[in-house]
Amino acid sequence: MIPIYLAALLVCFLSSKALAGAPEIGPFLFPRQLNAGMRASVQCAVTIGDPPFEFTWFKDGQKLVESSGVSTRKIDDFTSNLVISKVEAGSNGNYTCKVSNSAGFDHKSAVLSVKGIRLFVYFFLRHKQ
Repeated sequence: MIPIYLAALLVCFLSSKALAGAPEIGPFLFPRQLNAGMRASVQCAVTIGDPPFEFTWFKDGQKLVESSGVSTRKIDDFTSNLVISKVEAGSNGNYTCKVSNSAGFDHKSAVLSVKGIRLFVYFFLRHKQ
């Protein structure tokens, strides 16, 4: 038999978990006309849910490693920003923002596709023949 104070504590704990809203993220997209050398920036914004939130960014299913050209920043309690200062062929990929809190998580993804790289290679190969 569970003592009454433990039962009350358990009910309070479960109630507080039920009251916390799981996050939902609004959609985000990279610009369609990104050429090599341009800057790309997207925002991951929580539209529903209760803070505190933890933001995690991924590229092609792997946790994003920040480098001198790639950075993430938490703007406020509900928004995180991903900036790629100079897109290049290696920037192509599927970028995912995952947001979690005590009640659950959500994630959204967007594809970054750099234009102009294939054209340069095609022109170079055609010109040499």
